[in-house]
Amino acid sequence: MLAECMLEDVIDALKGSIVDEHDVLTEGSLNEAINGAIHGTQEPVLVIMPDLPLIQPRHINEIVSANADVVIAPGKGGGTNALFLREPRRFRVDFRQASFLNHLGIALDAGMSVYIYDSFFVSTDMDEPEDLVELLIHGKGAATLYLRDLGMTLEFDQGRAHVKKK
Repeated sequence: MLAECMLEDVIDALKGSIVDEHDVLTEGSLNEAINGAIHGTQEPVLVIMPDLPLIQPRHINEIVSANADVVIAPGKGGGTNALFLREPRRFRVDFRQASFLNHLGIALDAGMSVYIYDSFFVSTDMDEPEDLVELLIHGKGAATLYLRDLGMTLEFDQGRAHVKKK
């Protein structure tokens, strides 16, 4: 249920942005699904991971408005949380391991200009239980409400926040 709520938050951010349409890919491996979807595409493409419940329309607008062939929003641990491709036919995604480095290398090898989009909210994906702290502190959407409905609250220990159930 939390995954569905996070996806709802991402879709709400897309709906509030300047992006006209969106598709949700749910089948196959991540790389195969995305590469299959963008193969031969002439229109710019924005790829956003579904575990970014803190992303806001302004972040999406800034990403798609950046003046570069490829915009990469890194995630924690070397991942890629958002990827904007002006010319997707010249690119292939590779979300294995340190995908940020993979995508940077793919773009540079293709002679494409790159902009690194640096944002705390966009880099904060929900991969580990401790990531929920940021969601409870900064979130306002469906995923945050779901956690609060489950009785999740913040507990503080030596100045650090932790998630606990009431």
